[in-house]
Amino acid sequence: MHTVYGSTLGWLLQMGSHVVDYCRYFNGEADAEWVFGQVSGGEKLTDSHPSPDFALGEVQFRNGVRGMVEIGNLAQDVPEVEYFWHKVRIGAQGTEGFAEALIGGGWRAVTRDSGGPISGHGCWNAQLDQPPYIRDIALWLDDESRIHPCNGESALKGFEILMAICRSALERRRVSLPLERGEPEIQRLRGILLGAHCSAA
Repeated sequence: MHTVYGSTLGWLLQMGSHVVDYCRYFNGEADAEWVFGQVSGGEKLTDSHPSPDFALGEVQFRNGVRGMVEIGNLAQDVPEVEYFWHKVRIGAQGTEGFAEALIGGGWRAVTRDSGGPISGHGCWNAQLDQPPYIRDIALWLDDESRIHPCNGESALKGFEILMAICRSALERRRVSLPLERGEPEIQRLRGILLGAHCSAA
């Protein structure tokens, strides 16, 4: 595997965290080495999940895999899916094929042994998909040595990638991870994107 990618029309702190977490999941939870990003638009900075309207990020993982994410109103559409919140694409590419999942739209792949494209249906089904989540919680509660897949440390690493995208856009540079302390990125974006919007008005 050499590339993981994800896109969503949802904004950074609404759906972006999920997209980044899935990219990390596809890549074996590898740590990020650096991030380069760009953002635009300030309308969603007043939302309950304050975010730039669009964010584009390139992530270099320490295991050599490159990640790319598109998050927000300028992200590629996922025309195979009708419901807005399910317009999410997560994928991985390697030297011998690719695999991709569409939230609410199934999956598709080409592998060394598939002889061509293969695909299948799939959508969130609480009766089928919720029990494994509950099982993971029970196993974690019963055995302190187990690490829950949705643990706080992993979530923080995904969040750092999102904030590094914003910091990279703000400071016009590649940002190394883990993040050094600094002024909160969303607050800085408000000052620039909303300030510029108010000045233009």
